[in-house]
Amino acid sequence: MDLKEKIISYSKDIGIDLIGFTDAEPFKKLEKILLNRKAKGYLSGFEEKNIELRIDPKKTLNSAESIIVIGMSYYTNEEDLDNREEPKFYGELARTAWGQDYHIILKNRLEKLADFISNEYDEFEYKAFVDTGPLVDRYLANRSGVGFYGYNSSIINEDFGSWIFIGYMITNIPFKKDKPLDTTCVGCNLCIENCPNSAIEGPYEFNANKCLSNVLQQKKDIEENVLSKIGKKIYGCDICQNVCPHNKGIKESTSKAFTPKELPHKVDLISLLNFSNKEYNSLFKENASGWRGKKILQRNAIIILGNSKNKDAISYLEPLLEDIRPDIRKITIWALYNIDPEFTLGLLFSIREKEKDKEVLKVIDKYLNNINK
Repeated sequence: MDLKEKIISYSKDIGIDLIGFTDAEPFKKLEKILLNRKAKGYLSGFEEKNIELRIDPKKTLNSAESIIVIGMSYYTNEEDLDNREEPKFYGELARTAWGQDYHIILKNRLEKLADFISNEYDEFEYKAFVDTGPLVDRYLANRSGVGFYGYNSSIINEDFGSWIFIGYMITNIPFKKDKPLDTTCVGCNLCIENCPNSAIEGPYEFNANKCLSNVLQQKKDIEENVLSKIGKKIYGCDICQNVCPHNKGIKESTSKAFTPKELPHKVDLISLLNFSNKEYNSLFKENASGWRGKKILQRNAIIILGNSKNKDAISYLEPLLEDIRPDIRKITIWALYNIDPEFTLGLLFSIREKEKDKEVLKVIDKYLNNINK
């Protein structure tokens, strides 16, 4: 058994569902794709800015000869989860944020893999990444045969669908590379037709700036015409994957790490709005959504309450008009107005006199000006 076969065998022993190998030569074809995406304004802002780092593995590891790509399934049928009492007001976590933080889990698997290889190969050098690396992980997954691209630009595997987390390891070992899969997307257009903010502008034309999963992670103000499309999403969006026929009849994850435990997948919004930093860290520290911070998730919670149009939410929102954070006050005004415009206008007259922040005042005046229209 050669080293590659040993690595594949060991990867299964430590719970890695998928593994593939590709070379570390510069990805010249990818450069054109990335420049085109940048020109179209499709980038999310979280990507590596240096194109050379994104297309040339040797810029990250001088001795790079090959790249090992791993995949782990995170699909759990919602019907199989523990039955918990559903909060009156809740926000939905996308499956990427169910259970433990996948960054931690996959990085742990990659490090175990590295330890195994170092015992088999003298002078082994590597660098491993999960989401935080400069290379395009989906491109690597496609190139190494882990999966094929769907119209929504997700990587799809025939056994596990698109519900797979990806990690990779750049190494100094010249492994024989795997071939990309011959399988292609069925092209049903369901992901395009069902995307709530039309982020999938055509086959393989994914605009990250319009994707609600990305929108919910951004610190900047969310455009008002997008707020209603967020619905009950507090972090991430699974719609394009839920409707995908490639995700029908797939294998479920064998790992219990990606099953909700202390933090349910339907987050109690009222509790979240009142969390101290200590309480927030206790619940979200090891969750994939937690990295974005309490303020962003609380902002998203307020949006969901506004979308509920339930007047019972007003008593929870009204105190937030005195929150020390201007961003929270601004989105609270929108949420209250969305629930009860007449009531909110009355509030705005009273709070305008003591409001000092210019941006918040602009929002107040925008709604007060509606009276004269």
